[in-house]
Amino acid sequence: MRRLRMGLIGAGLVGQAEHAFYLWEDRDRFDFVALADASAKVRNGLGARYGIPKLCASMDELLQCDLDAVVICVPDAFHPELTEKAFARGLHVMCEKPLALTLSGCDRMIAARDKAGRVGQLAYMKRYDPAFRAALAHLPPLERIRLISVEVNDPDQDPFVAHLPMVLPDDIPAALRDELRSATRAQLTESAGPKADDEAQRALANGFLSAIVHDVAVVHGMLLHLGAELPATADFGARFDAGRGVQLGFALPGGGRVSMTHLNLPGVPDYRERITVYGDDRIVELVFPAPYLRNMPTELTVRRAGKDGALETTAIRAGYAEAFSEELRAFHAAVTTGTPVATTFEHGRRDVELLLSAFGRSLA
Repeated sequence: MRRLRMGLIGAGLVGQAEHAFYLWEDRDRFDFVALADASAKVRNGLGARYGIPKLCASMDELLQCDLDAVVICVPDAFHPELTEKAFARGLHVMCEKPLALTLSGCDRMIAARDKAGRVGQLAYMKRYDPAFRAALAHLPPLERIRLISVEVNDPDQDPFVAHLPMVLPDDIPAALRDELRSATRAQLTESAGPKADDEAQRALANGFLSAIVHDVAVVHGMLLHLGAELPATADFGARFDAGRGVQLGFALPGGGRVSMTHLNLPGVPDYRERITVYGDDRIVELVFPAPYLRNMPTELTVRRAGKDGALETTAIRAGYAEAFSEELRAFHAAVTTGTPVATTFEHGRRDVELLLSAFGRSLA
């Protein structure tokens, strides 16, 4: 098996808790060559833990290394610029979600990928979850779906990463922090429009584009499997609890609906993410665990009517493979064997388009 010489750009929360570990662990597929992070503490800490040969203070420094591909885990506002640089260097790219904070940023990334002729994969790990993949075979036909319901209560990551050896990036240069704030503000203003105040922008960045984007991606994957595309516009969007809660909805072909709610609930250290497909002859439900916990398989349940009106419930254990590991393996296959990318940049753009539409509805 061909090993890819990999670089990781950004080792914040998901970079440390997931990508760095799996790049190091899967030695059959990856040679973890280089890490770029603005924090010297993070660079040195992860470098020592995983034996990373090249520790770089910037992406420009990392791009001087001999690499095949990179995983980009920097803050969202920097996705377009750094993805363009990686493609211009001839590298394949896996980029964390959301693809970008603006549609223009998404378009820049797609154009850079096409010009380079390299693989671009969006890091929607739930689309590579064994339970999600198994659920596709149990979905009712689109015309028989009455409702797809999403309900998430999320206390943020602290309860689920406290046991991990995380290195706090408390030494990032002030100038870079200022640059990030400025870039984020400009891009959120471009997407949110002039009516959005600070609270609305936080809801857009955190609730819509950072949180419920995962569930939009899962529903998008289901619709693609059923031969339909995610709509570009939502007919409902709302935010509540000072922007900590967001909602969106849209109609399905055939008369069904999708209804999604994500609530940030930091006062209760419990994470539940339920995606339930209600068909007229079955109910298919996925219950995802907190994303940073390992060896906790997603629950897949199928409920149907049995004989004499009885309810038949089937619990399906699709496997113990980790979604973050599976998405990296899919990226490896796309680069080395030409396997089609399951989560394309185009999918990410459509997801952002729908989310911006829902956010716009919330301003009305």
